[in-house]
Formats: sequence, C-alpha cells, structure tokens
Amino acid sequence: MTVTSLAQCLDNTSHLVGDHIFISFEGRTLTFAEFDAKTSQLANVFKAHGAGAGDVIGLYLPSCPEMALGYWACQKIGAIANPISGMNRVREVKSTVTRTDMKLILTSKETLPYALEVRQETGKLETIFVTKGEAEGALDMEALMDRADTACSAPDFEADDIVALFFTSGTTGEPKGATQTQLSQYTTLRDMAVHGGLLWGKEVFLCALPLFNNFGATCMMNGAIFSGAKMIQMERWDTDAVLETITREKVTYLAGSPTMFLYLLRDFDPAKHDLSSLKTCVTGGSPVSPNVMQQFEEKMGVPLLQIYGATESSGYVTGEPPFGIRKRGSAGVPIGGSRISIVDDNGAELPRGEIGEVRISGDTIGAGYWGDAETTAASFTSEGWLSGDLGYLDEDGYLFIVDRKKDVIISGGFNIYPLEVEDLLYQHPDIRICAVIGLPDENKSEIPVAVAIPHAGHRLDGAEIIAYCRKNLSVYKSPRRVYTVDEMPLGPTNKILKRTLRDWHAEGQGKLREVQ
Repeated sequence: MTVTSLAQCLDNTSHLVGDHIFISFEGRTLTFAEFDAKTSQLANVFKAHGAGAGDVIGLYLPSCPEMALGYWACQKIGAIANPISGMNRVREVKSTVTRTDMKLILTSKETLPYALEVRQETGKLETIFVTKGEAEGALDMEALMDRADTACSAPDFEADDIVALFFTSGTTGEPKGATQTQLSQYTTLRDMAVHGGLLWGKEVFLCALPLFNNFGATCMMNGAIFSGAKMIQMERWDTDAVLETITREKVTYLAGSPTMFLYLLRDFDPAKHDLSSLKTCVTGGSPVSPNVMQQFEEKMGVPLLQIYGATESSGYVTGEPPFGIRKRGSAGVPIGGSRISIVDDNGAELPRGEIGEVRISGDTIGAGYWGDAETTAASFTSEGWLSGDLGYLDEDGYLFIVDRKKDVIISGGFNIYPLEVEDLLYQHPDIRICAVIGLPDENKSEIPVAVAIPHAGHRLDGAEIIAYCRKNLSVYKSPRRVYTVDEMPLGPTNKILKRTLRDWHAEGQGKLREVQ
C-alpha cells in the first residue's frame, strides 16, 4: 500500500506556498521553496557518497536549520533520519553508530571531535560532513551542496518504509531505537493538525523544542511543513526570548513541556508581553499539574491542552478537546484514528475506571525497535503498543495517567533512563551499588539523583561523581546530587526498591544522606 509520503508533503507545500517563510532562525530565513531546493542538494550529496534507501544517516547537530535540512534530505532518497542530540558524547554516539552500522553522519564544529573519536574507535562512519566550513577529517557540507543539483526526484514509497529512528528507552538501560514509518508519520501529522485546528498556510509555530527529540521533530518541524506554517526556531529555551518572540511575531501555536509553561507563567508581564495571537498551546512529556494549567489559562487567556503520546506512536495520540468538555487532570480523548485501551499484565482489557497499562493502537504506531525483535514482539502486539504507563479511562473515555510503569525520569521535558546512568556509575572505582531516581523539582518537575554505597575501604566524593557523569553523559542525564545509604531497600528478588528510596527522601529521617 502506498501513502502520501513525507517527501510528497514537502513537495506539495513548496508548490502551494513556496514563497512563504518556513524557518526563521537567529535572523536567517528560508522559504519553503528554498528549503525544498536545499534539501534536494543535500540529498544529492548523500547519494553521491553512497547513501540510499534504508540507510541510517546520523544527524549529530544542535537544534538548527541544518538538522531540518538533513532530516528532510533523507526523505528524498528513502534514507532513515537518525537525529542525535548535540549534547551526546562519545559513549552515547558510539552505541548508536555501532547498532545502526552507520556509514554517514552530519556534524557541527562542536560535535565533530566526538564523531571523529567514534570513527577511530569503531572503524565506522566512512563519511563525516560538517557544517559552517572546512574541518580536518570531515567534508564541508555547504561547499558540496553549492555544487549539487537543486532537483531530486523521490522514489515511490510504501506505507511501512521507515523514515526516522529515535533512540529512546524504558527500564532496560540500553536505549531502544523507536522506528517511525511513512504511514505512522503521515497519520500523526494529519491527526495533530485537525486536533490543533490548524489553518493551512496561516499558522506561526514557535519551536523551542530540540529537533533531536520526536516532540520537536515531528510535532513542530514536520507539523509546520504539513500545515504550511512558519516555524520560528530557537536552539534552546529562553523564557524572555520566547515571550518577546510570541509578542513580536504573533505566534499562533506553541507546544512544549510543562516546565516551559511554568517558566512562561512565572515571567509573563502583561505590560510587556501580548500573547493574544496564540490560539492553542499543547503540553506533554510528563504529568502536568492541573493547578499550573488553570493558572496559565487564567493569567494568559490562552487554552493550554494536555496531550499524551510517545516516540513509538510518532506523536501525540490523545488530547484535551479544544472545544467542549475538558476534565481536570485528564490527557483528553483519542484523536484521529488512535485508540486507547487499559490492560492488565496479561493483556486483558480492563473496565472503565480501573488502573492498568495504557495500550495504544492505530496507524500512528511505528514499526518496532531497531534490531530488537524480542523487545518489539513484547511491546508491539497485534492489539497495539504497550506503553509502560499506568492510567485509566473514565466513563466518557477520557484518559488519566496516574504513574509510569517504567522508571523513566522526565526532567524539563527530557527523558532520562536510570539504567543508562547506573551502567556508567557501576564503572566508577568507588561505587559498589547504586540506583538513580527522580526527585521532585519546582522548575523541572524532576531531577536525577544518584544513591550509592561505596566499596569497602572507599569513600564517595559527590562532586567528583557528578563531574565523572558529566564527562561521559549529556549534562541533563547526569545526577544533580549524590546520596548514600547504609543498605539499599530490596524486594523479594533483590531488586532495589526505588519507590522506597523516594519515600525515604520525602520522609526526611536521615536514611538518605547527601554526599558533598
């Protein structure tokens, strides 16, 4: 079965509103026609260096227009775009490159040294491109694009062809590569546009979400192309700049983590800022305080809708209705063709009101996990994808998320997977046993902290352990504090009881002692 592909979406938008600005970034702009031509040039560069359909191409960049160019160049040749956080370092990039057998990667001057080190260690990454000029060991992307043809005819695509790969994880430590297909992407973009009430060629998006993340890449970047919207892109969140930009550019659509809207609520000044252009704001990625949502709407006069979804579902699959009945604390109802059911540990569907695992089904579900047939079979069942989140459906079919079955820590909209951090900590010479947990934080919802017990005769140095983590992992994944305990709380199978550790911290009776 063939579907409208991402490449066709860009082609359609370029023909219909080619003179409209697509990306505005730090004083630079690209119209849809200019973006279309540049992606064709980069696609031809990729092809000239051996990339083709089904090949994974790494996009190891900050959130900048070059990330968007790389993603959409992949779509024109049937390659698989693999956005990689510009904050990732050698250990993380090496794992991705090895597991995908990646031969080609696009880097910036900041990320190039780490890519070169990965190439040296693995013997992979035959071709490394770098933006913004020449650099030893890499090819100048812009120089090659300048000599390439501005036309690139995309091949025919099938519905199940993989378009993008995002490495994410649950409780298994090793990140899982969630794959998205032509069908799952197109369905997601269609459903989100309808839910958001987006008007073709009329919207102004503000994207302060990272493009290496599905929320930024699919919901904002791809959503803007699907809707013919202008996207004002910011490399990182800056509350003052966001408020000023909404006021100046008459932004109509904003999506982000709860932390982002908390910052906006804190710093909004009606004497300086005008948010009246905003039609809809959506927030997801972690539980949202109903009080914060209520305060935001009352102070800003803008609807803030809670949504729910995952990388495995390509985007969000439920949302509070823009019109009609909204229920406090709910993530709304299924949008488009998505379906939500609540199941027990055996996969049996539970009655309304009972708490169980959230299962999502419909055409937005991707193709499984890259190179991991066992985990794919366990999570992507014939009835739908098992999310690992706990929730219930009320009598009207509204979804309420009550907890995460997985131990994922969500800090400021970033997913942090404890076992990935624990795996590193266990390589530290002073640490005998450890656990990484999330603790409440006013600004970021949660922050990661380490709880560790040293080897006999060793002592823990909290500052040194944090520095060790930051050297080997992205800063947001690294523990903010280090605690120690006399003994770890263990369950019947000797599994560390992380909920008990969190309870000990909340009780404040000295069982968790901070290590300076």
